[in-house]
Amino acid sequence: MRIHLTTVAGSFVKVLPHMLAHYRELGVLSFFVNAHLSHPEDAALEEVKEVTNKFGCGIYSITVGEWQRQQVEIYAKSRQRYPNDWFILADQDELQVYPYELFGIIEECDRKGYDYITGVLVDRIGADGSFPEVEYDRPIWSQFPLGGLISYPMLGADPRKVVAAKGFVPLGVGQHVARGGRGCPIEMYFIQVHHFKWVKGLAHRLSKRAEMLRKSNVSHWVESQRFVSYFEEHYGKIDIADSRFRIVECDRNYKHWDYVRQMAINFRDTEILPPGRSG
Repeated sequence: MRIHLTTVAGSFVKVLPHMLAHYRELGVLSFFVNAHLSHPEDAALEEVKEVTNKFGCGIYSITVGEWQRQQVEIYAKSRQRYPNDWFILADQDELQVYPYELFGIIEECDRKGYDYITGVLVDRIGADGSFPEVEYDRPIWSQFPLGGLISYPMLGADPRKVVAAKGFVPLGVGQHVARGGRGCPIEMYFIQVHHFKWVKGLAHRLSKRAEMLRKSNVSHWVESQRFVSYFEEHYGKIDIADSRFRIVECDRNYKHWDYVRQMAINFRDTEILPPGRSG
């Protein structure tokens, strides 16, 4: 049985070195890094090349154009080559944490006839609720020592993720849901996806994204705009005392995970996405 990782990197790649190193530590040896560029001369390509060449995996594919229309296809490219292999599915800012050895978990799921495994985002932020600059030379976990549930309460964004799947399993936008196959029960395995999105420069990037999506009549532009508005209203920080976010000091294990798992069980057969958003 082979396990690969597939990801997409483009507009922001500062977490990418930490992410690739994390999955190599978990035992993954096969990496498909897809570069996405907003235009042919996008300087992001050189950044992705530098990171991937240093890591030793190179770039698998390069795509130019509108991200929202291409992301499902980009994530499917490598998976279509190996429909019966397992793939870790992780954006460049997502570090998954497994309760046991990764290959053992996937082997067990494979043996029992499950085709994919799910989890939920745990959003990581700076010690005072701030958005630090990502540093390359020290562990990212200590740079963002707080964890919480921010994406859904603040943005109305879907926090669910398909973390690993066989190549043939069809996925929705953003890998939030699987559109086929047999999923591993939440009671058996449910994976923490530590989300290092909340970094310096995020407000500027999401402001540009909100405007682009709005002009393209993509309904979930409001998610990005909600963050920009919150950022401005709260002087550039997350209110870590806001009980909605359940923010706590966090290493590689989120202290409220039992709560998250139970909520996922309660709502697994319910459409939990905000109105106007499809997964």
